[in-house]
Amino acid sequence: MFETLDYALEAGVARLVLNRPERHNAINSVMSRELPLAWARFEADPAARVAIVIGAGDRAFCTGADIADLPQADDPGRSIKDQLVWTPRQARVTKPVICAVNGMVVGGGLHFVADCDVVIASENASFFDTHVRVGLVAGLEPVALARKIPLDAVLRMALMGGSERLSARRALEIGLVGECVAPEALGARAGELADAIKAHAPQALARTKAAIWQSLELPLEAALDRASALIAEHNAGPEFAEGQAAFREGRAPNWAGRP
Repeated sequence: MFETLDYALEAGVARLVLNRPERHNAINSVMSRELPLAWARFEADPAARVAIVIGAGDRAFCTGADIADLPQADDPGRSIKDQLVWTPRQARVTKPVICAVNGMVVGGGLHFVADCDVVIASENASFFDTHVRVGLVAGLEPVALARKIPLDAVLRMALMGGSERLSARRALEIGLVGECVAPEALGARAGELADAIKAHAPQALARTKAAIWQSLELPLEAALDRASALIAEHNAGPEFAEGQAAFREGRAPNWAGRP
């Protein structure tokens, strides 16, 4: 059981809810400790195929760190990014994760938008960064976002300090999110995407995700070499054989759970 999160698994889909609506789902010291535990639980459970992360209520997805109860990152022997493990990418999650953005995303909340595999938003969503307004460096989130959206959009959001807000429609135009839906349809649409993803081969999904994310950190030829190695590794395993057999026999494949 978690104090600041709701976690539920149904039919292979884990729903992780940031549950501090009275504080706009800001990440306090407790949530900062609970998030890596929740991601570890999802990753380790063979019955969990895909996750949806969403904020409680409809006013905010996440407004970053809670100034009234700051997450602890005071170990001098470790970097700040290694101490604050909030997102699936930071937690080394290999399974697909959908981010469903409802309402405001501020500052540290942008980590989820940068690090999840599929991002959708309600039409009332907005995105902004207030770090510099309160004398803080907008560093980690913009660096991650610069690998996803145009640099001008990243710098504009970081340097404006929240005096401008990026709308859901503008976020869609620049590729920050992949889809906008009516607020009342957000949860259902995230579920539809999760159901479509979970039908596929678990190891193929994991290796596909790994190939794509790792390509952002490598030169093109090295990224293609890494992808080729993942394909070869996969083709020697049971999912490849089952997929081929199912195709030949005209039946749905029977994917085994992850080891």
